[in-house]
Amino acid sequence: MQKAARKEASAGNGDGDRLSKLPNDLLLNILERVDTLDAIRACVLSKQMLKLPAMFSRFFISFDSIPAYHDKARLPNLSLSDVFRTNSAVAHVTDNILSTRSPTITIRKLKIRFILMQQDSLTIGKSVACAMATNKVEATEFEIVTEKPYKICSSADLLRYGKQFNDFVGACPDAFAGLRRLWLRNMSFGELDIPNILSTCKLLEYLRLSHCDSGIHSVLQVEHAQLVELQVDNGKFERVELICLPKLQ
Repeated sequence: MQKAARKEASAGNGDGDRLSKLPNDLLLNILERVDTLDAIRACVLSKQMLKLPAMFSRFFISFDSIPAYHDKARLPNLSLSDVFRTNSAVAHVTDNILSTRSPTITIRKLKIRFILMQQDSLTIGKSVACAMATNKVEATEFEIVTEKPYKICSSADLLRYGKQFNDFVGACPDAFAGLRRLWLRNMSFGELDIPNILSTCKLLEYLRLSHCDSGIHSVLQVEHAQLVELQVDNGKFERVELICLPKLQ
């Protein structure tokens, strides 16, 4: 969109760029389909579009869109300082967007992909909880990854990440109480941790656990009134017991 707008602006035909001349509802429909940070960058192109981010009803904020993470080939070689910077940017953008937008506009979907780090996670969790308190958030999704990929995680790392996530839930219960979708990666939990997480996430409809378990040959017991979809991949559970899931599809 940026390249197209610049090309039109430099064409010298007196019409300016065509993108910003589209109706606001059509522009919003386009911009809400891409990463929120990319959409905001596109809106900087014209005064007409600068007001649009405050009107967004769908948000997708991810560390993938931060410049250091944008080159996929670099991902395995990123330093810890790169990870800190990108994740802090996600937390800052989330807090800025949710704290400054108009409370009269309902957020129909809010998806945040971030790295599990204590201060950044707390910033995100508290910002989301405040937005939910306005009763203007319909669907929220967290996709949480760890600073190390599974292939280089030790058992101690997995246990540490599981504890960090439990601490995050305990510090921001209001954010998790309104969560609809949750995807966790690379965490090892205690026997009762996942049931406790499910009891906190009262509105949860989708749960995905990737490389998560409670130890080799452990049993996962699942009971939830709203859960529609459960996905477990690469876990070491001996079995999964579906206790009570009236809406599971």
